[in-house]
Amino acid sequence: MTLFSSKLRYLLVFYAAFQAIQYGLRWKSYDISPKQFKTVAGKAAGAATISQSMSSLTSGLRTYYEPILPRHIEWHAMQMGGLSLRIYPYLTAFTEFAAAFSAPFPTTGRPGFHWANTTCTVLKGKVSRFNDGTQDESSETFSSGMVFRHGQFESFVYNLEKDTYVACYGRGFLPFSSTVHVTSGISLGEPLSIIKFYITQAQNYWITLSQSMYQVFQHYKARATGEL
Repeated sequence: MTLFSSKLRYLLVFYAAFQAIQYGLRWKSYDISPKQFKTVAGKAAGAATISQSMSSLTSGLRTYYEPILPRHIEWHAMQMGGLSLRIYPYLTAFTEFAAAFSAPFPTTGRPGFHWANTTCTVLKGKVSRFNDGTQDESSETFSSGMVFRHGQFESFVYNLEKDTYVACYGRGFLPFSSTVHVTSGISLGEPLSIIKFYITQAQNYWITLSQSMYQVFQHYKARATGEL
């Protein structure tokens, strides 16, 4: 009886925490507009070459979100449930992210469950996927310019063709999603790439936070001095 009560108590605590996080995700404000991101990504997908697509995506996002984007962005290695990818992170926060992903070679894998809703635009190449939760044996295929959505706690097997590039924006409880990245990298013997990625993101997050705090300070300073 004591063991049952203990397990029940943990389940109730877990459920309460889950509901609290869901409530917070539903009502918090976000920095990036999904509609705006999709528009920028769609325009980038229409470029003639992938270098032009990435340039268009970067300049388009900086046009709207320059204050919150890192000054310097670089590609990082990323393992996600068998998918060997590269990530170009524009924004990585606790509750939202914006990034481009590329597959230098054909790759197949299941990136796992994610506590996030993500929308992706294929910039170049082709993405195929199979939904684990359906009895249908047919797969979905998305080519350049097409958009697909990976919903919260959905599971798919993905296949990315060689030289495929995808731009994605998502909202959710991203620390939960990072466990897939971390465990996948460690299982393949790549702990240093994981450490490098998260150190870089921590530095970018601190820079972005500092800029936001400085803007708030300047705003209230201007109000106090009568400039607003």
